[in-house]
Amino acid sequence: MMEPLVGAGATRILPVAFVLALLVPMPLIGLQIANATEPARDARSLHAALEQLTTDGKFSGAVVVHGAGGVHFAEGYGLADPFSERRFTPETPVDSASLAKPVTAAAVLLLAKEGRIDLDKPVRHYLSGYPHEATMVRHLLAHSAGLPPEANLEPLANKTNEMLMNEVADRHLPPMFTPGTAFNYCNFCYTTLALLIERVSGTSYLSLVQKRAALPTGVTIRPLRLADWPDRAIGYRRAPAGKIERADSYESEAFYGSANFSISASQLAQWGAQWWKPQLAPIRTHAIVPARIEGKVSGLTWGNWYCSSQGEQCHYLGHHEGFHHMLYWDADRRISVAMVSNNTLAPSRQQRLQRALVAFAEKRTTEGFDELRSDLPDNPVQLGKYLLPTAETVVVSSDDNRVSVVRSGIRYPAYRIGAGIRYVPGLDTYLAGATDGRLHWLNLYEDMLGDPE
Repeated sequence: MMEPLVGAGATRILPVAFVLALLVPMPLIGLQIANATEPARDARSLHAALEQLTTDGKFSGAVVVHGAGGVHFAEGYGLADPFSERRFTPETPVDSASLAKPVTAAAVLLLAKEGRIDLDKPVRHYLSGYPHEATMVRHLLAHSAGLPPEANLEPLANKTNEMLMNEVADRHLPPMFTPGTAFNYCNFCYTTLALLIERVSGTSYLSLVQKRAALPTGVTIRPLRLADWPDRAIGYRRAPAGKIERADSYESEAFYGSANFSISASQLAQWGAQWWKPQLAPIRTHAIVPARIEGKVSGLTWGNWYCSSQGEQCHYLGHHEGFHHMLYWDADRRISVAMVSNNTLAPSRQQRLQRALVAFAEKRTTEGFDELRSDLPDNPVQLGKYLLPTAETVVVSSDDNRVSVVRSGIRYPAYRIGAGIRYVPGLDTYLAGATDGRLHWLNLYEDMLGDPE
C-alpha cells in the first residue's frame, strides 16, 4: 500500500511553509528532483502538474492536502475573479454546490445514532407538512424519495427550504415513483433533511452542523445577494474565441442543505480530516455503508459518499455552473484531499484530474502524471449491454430520449456533458465510447473497458 505525502507514522512532519517554498514550476514530463526529501519531491511534483494545467488555461482553483499531522500541501492557481484578476488562494470561498450534501447526511446520522431521528419512520413524523405519506427518512438520504426535479418548481429564487416543501404539497405534485423503489438524484431530498434537522434539534442548521458534524466555524451559508459575498471565486468559462464568460452562482438562493455553503479548499480539507477524528468516527462505519434501494446496492452510501469497493476511501463532488470541486478522504491512511475550481473544467479531464490528485497525495507520482496525460475520449456512447472486467453486466439504454445506465439492478440517468461523454450521478461515473466499440467506464476507483455482449 502506498504511503501519503507524509505518512501517519512519520516522526518528522515537513512544515508547510518549507514545502511551499520549494514549489517552483517544473516541466510536466521527465521531472527529476535530486537530493530532495520525499515529501518535498512529491509536493513539487503536484505543484508542477497544477502549474502546467494553469498555464495551459485548463485549471484555476486551489488544492489542499491534509494528513495525520495537519496540512501537507496548500496552493492556489490562476484567477478567482477573472474580471478583476484577483488570484485564487486556498482560503478563497467558493460556492460549495452539492458538497453540502454529505455534511447534511452526517448530521442526520449523528442524530439517528442518538435516537433523535429514526431513519425508518415516515418523514411526516418529523415534518407534518411533507407532501408524500409513504416517504421514510431513509429514502431522502438515498435519493429514492421521488421528489420532483427543480424544473417543476422554478423559479427557485428567494424560496426557503420550507417554501419548497410546501409548494410540492400545495400543488399536490405526486412522487415520480413509489418512494424507496428507484434512484433519482435529489436536491430537494437534502433541503428537506436540513429542515428536519432543525425541527428535531431546535437549532439552526448551520449551528448544528458546525457544533455536531465538525464543519469548520468559518464556513457560512452564502448570502442571498451575490454583491454581499466578497472575495469569493466567480465561476466562468472560456468561449471558443477565448472570451471569458460568467458561469456563476445564482442570485437569491435562500435554500440550504443540498448546496449553498460558502467554503474554501482549506475548510473542505479540514472537514475531510474530521472523518478519522473522534467527533465523526462514531458514525463513519454507518456513513460508508452503501445505501439500498429495494434491497439493491446503490452507488452512494448512507452518508452520501462515493466509496471504493472496500469502503476505505470515500469522496464526493460539487458541480454547479463553472464550479467543480472534490473532497476525498481515507481514514485508514489519514489523507484528506480537497480541490476547488471555478473555470468549467473540460468533461474529458474532470475525473482524470481528480484521480491524479489522489495519486499524488498517495505518492503514486508516476500514475498522477499518467492520469493528466490521458483525457477521456469524447466519443458517443453506444446503447447496449456491456461486460465489465469485474464480471458485472451493465446496460446503457434509452427511454423517451433519456439515456440511462443500469448497474446492480438500479437505473441511473446518464447526462450528456460533452460531444459524446455522459456523466452518471449516483455512480460518479463518466461514460464514453471506445474506438473499438467498447464502453469506457471511468470513476475515481475504476478505469475499465466494457466489452459488448
